[in-house]
Amino acid sequence: MHASHELNVSVVSPEEAEYGTAEFWAGDRLFGFTRVEDGELVLRIEPRSDGGAVVVSAHSLAEALAHAKQLLESQ
Repeated sequence: MHASHELNVSVVSPEEAEYGTAEFWAGDRLFGFTRVEDGELVLRIEPRSDGGAVVVSAHSLAEALAHAKQLLESQ
C-alpha cells in the first residue's frame, strides 16, 4: 500500500505561465507539469525513476489543478 501524497503547485515565471507551465510536486519530487497542447491545458505526469507509483488522492489532484489554473491566470 502506498501513502497518498499531497501536491504542491508552482509557476516559476511569467514566461512559463505564457506556455501554461505549472509544476506539480509530490514532496521533493516533480510529479508532473501542465502545458498548452493544441489549445488545451494538459497535465503531463512524469514516471518515477525507480518504476514505483506516486499515489495522490482525487481530491488533492483536483485542488492542485484548480490552484494551477489560478496561478496561471494571475501571471
